[in-house]
Amino acid sequence: MGRGQRFGIALSAFVAFAVGVTTALSLLLGDNPALFGNQPGAEQLAELIAAPADALLRLATIVVALSIVIGIANLLYVHAGKLARGKFYSAVLLASFGFTVFWQVTRPGDTSLLEAAQLPIESALAALVALSLLHGGSRVLGKRADIWGLLFVAVVVVVLLASAPLAELAPLQAWRDWLMRVPVGAGARAILLGVALGAVVAGTRALLGQDRSVRG
Repeated sequence: MGRGQRFGIALSAFVAFAVGVTTALSLLLGDNPALFGNQPGAEQLAELIAAPADALLRLATIVVALSIVIGIANLLYVHAGKLARGKFYSAVLLASFGFTVFWQVTRPGDTSLLEAAQLPIESALAALVALSLLHGGSRVLGKRADIWGLLFVAVVVVVLLASAPLAELAPLQAWRDWLMRVPVGAGARAILLGVALGAVVAGTRALLGQDRSVRG
């Protein structure tokens, strides 16, 4: 490893550390004017401290938007090449994209196209998920017929039956609401905590220069 390469790695690590610490302190201190007491210039000081984080978040938003635009352009380019080779689904995708853009330009704010196309597709996917859950439950009972497999199948059956628009199944809605509020809510919080801890670990590694993307 040459001297210039080591300098580049050190510079990248320092820039990542400086930007990360500046953003963290700006978010922590800028959103809490009460930390500076009841002095006359407390709010102005908090806004001044929050300015770097606001600028960096705006820059990140611009980068993400440009990435989306580049991704769309790449998708259209790839499918245009496939269309030249006679791919039918590429023609459908390009035609759908062009029609959607034309619809939004000529009818801004009109969501009828979304309701006519997107919602039925989402409903069909939800139905496929329900069938997949039933199939998965049958496979679980076939391979592992214990209390946990029976509990999984029972929960799936209760949730699916309670979601059906039938008055006879209305008593099951209370059970479904409890399942969605307590066990599902606890699982969702656990997943979010895991994601948060993973983000903290990844951010710490990047700030310390131990991440490969920062070290080069």
